[in-house]
Amino acid sequence: MIKIIGTNHLMSKEEIYEIIKKENPEVIGVELCLTRFNLIVIPKLIGIENNTQASEKRKDDTLIGKIADKLNEKSKKSNLEYGSDMITASIYAKENKIPLELLDMDINKIKELLEKIPEKEKNGFLEELQKFEKMSMQEVKDQQTEEKVNETINKLKKDYPVSYEFLITMRELIISNNILKTINKYPSKNILILLGMGHVKSIEEHLK
Repeated sequence: MIKIIGTNHLMSKEEIYEIIKKENPEVIGVELCLTRFNLIVIPKLIGIENNTQASEKRKDDTLIGKIADKLNEKSKKSNLEYGSDMITASIYAKENKIPLELLDMDINKIKELLEKIPEKEKNGFLEELQKFEKMSMQEVKDQQTEEKVNETINKLKKDYPVSYEFLITMRELIISNNILKTINKYPSKNILILLGMGHVKSIEEHLK
């Protein structure tokens, strides 16, 4: 049996634990790739999450790097961590010896693709970042509802079509394919898939 649950990326540890314990999965799949798992999750598992040198290595000047830095800066001011849903689920799986499947496109590939988007789209993203910097953390959290997330995705599709293809369409195909591989790998197992809520509907359609 497989269950896909949509999350937002600013959830507390307690919220994610509650979801996992309720579903009691034998396998957990998350919207991460191996590169992000090694960079973000492994240091927490071995207790070096506050290592300054390690965090400096994660910084980069690519478009997606700038976006990630702004998200992290904003969330840290409220003692939150952007991507906490996937990080917490991964740690839970490892600590409880539950098989963990990493489903997303590799972040290095995403960076590579986004560096190839038209200049107009790149400038548009930078303008959006400036607006984001002026938002309060509460305003950011208010955007993390299913309705608001879908609005953001529709805006991305309309205003940034090439980026949408890279960030949404291609990734969702890869995630769907990896979910199918997971189902085949663990037949008759209770599988829990955690994805950003904006991806759930499309991926369920792909799987059908």
